[in-house]
Amino acid sequence: MITADDYKFHDRDPADDTWTETLFVIFSVPEFAISGNLYVLTRPNIGVCHSSIEIHQGMCMHPWQLHHNDAQMHLRCPDDFSDFTLANGLSFKAHSEREHEWRYESRDGNCSLELSYSAVCDPTDARDPAQVPQAADSKVQGYSGWNNGHLEGKGRVTGTLRLRDKTYKVDCVEGVNKSWGPRNDWGNKGASWIHVDLGADLTAFLVLDLDIEGHQVKYGHLKYGYVLVNGERRPLLKADMTATRTDMLVTSAKVRFEDDRGDVYHALGKTIAAGPWYNFNPSSAGYQCLLRWESCDRVGHSHVADFVGQYYLSKTMSDDLYD
Repeated sequence: MITADDYKFHDRDPADDTWTETLFVIFSVPEFAISGNLYVLTRPNIGVCHSSIEIHQGMCMHPWQLHHNDAQMHLRCPDDFSDFTLANGLSFKAHSEREHEWRYESRDGNCSLELSYSAVCDPTDARDPAQVPQAADSKVQGYSGWNNGHLEGKGRVTGTLRLRDKTYKVDCVEGVNKSWGPRNDWGNKGASWIHVDLGADLTAFLVLDLDIEGHQVKYGHLKYGYVLVNGERRPLLKADMTATRTDMLVTSAKVRFEDDRGDVYHALGKTIAAGPWYNFNPSSAGYQCLLRWESCDRVGHSHVADFVGQYYLSKTMSDDLYD
């Protein structure tokens, strides 16, 4: 079970230089096709961290098209991961396991934000069989960052974003996660992190394995997830997704998922904002896409984020060597 203490640094072997704890929240302003995220990766045993703030509007097919991309590494690691301010201008405070606040001011004043996160359900512990029936098999293939301690949350993100002298109101339902444990980032494999929002009384979260075959991305087995129906969380037992894409970015998606009662849900998504995120972690790439989801008369907005190791991308997507 996740508690407020899981936002602090966890007990660890102080000699393990690979021990890593991360924190991530995603947000959107759908009416302006804006998608953004805040990310921190810490190595507390060696006293450093890396942080990235990335925001884009509409379809950005190349990194240089992103509207704000502030990634800084070798920052001093905070003493308390539940309440900190970094040298890049990012602040975070966890009031509880369900309530957080974020602040950011870029060094040049070009971007600032104030966001509050309030959970719509208790955060999920991916390793807890009481919450995840398939917990014994919930680890993704070959991507250690997902496979030790892992918290997944869904909540309402509200506040303001100021970017290039324009101010936007943020009010969305999106995801947060935190990870902790030994982590030897070398860019192997990946997974897809998917939120499907279909209005106030129906929203879902799922993690799928991700493979690349014949230069094509294929979504694999459901690792874990849930659907929230009228405030009641039900674990997912089955799910699958297909997508069209351009340059690794999803442009449309079709998802099907089934809960523990046998209820089956379908949704179709069309991308309204997308961007390639190559610097949240030197070993990995993120392909973040904000979709407008439809299911019968239901409509909502939320993200698909494909996270793939750079090593795995080179191995599976590069051209053959020539003589």
